[in-house]
Amino acid sequence: MSLDDTINTSVSSSDFSLLEGLYQLAITGHTDEWEFERLNNAVYERLLSYYASAEGATRTAGLSSLGGQ
Repeated sequence: MSLDDTINTSVSSSDFSLLEGLYQLAITGHTDEWEFERLNNAVYERLLSYYASAEGATRTAGLSSLGGQ
């Protein structure tokens, strides 16, 4: 599976919208506004959630390859 396939299957359009909104606010210099803070927090929470679930899946896969130990 290519990187593009992985991105397309694991990232929803709302994730892209959040990142696009955050990016637009950042490039226009509106980083002190409540909307930037809200989007930044939402993106951060999703990243934490994604990496926590990915780490758990990696550990589970690792244990499976070791015979379930």
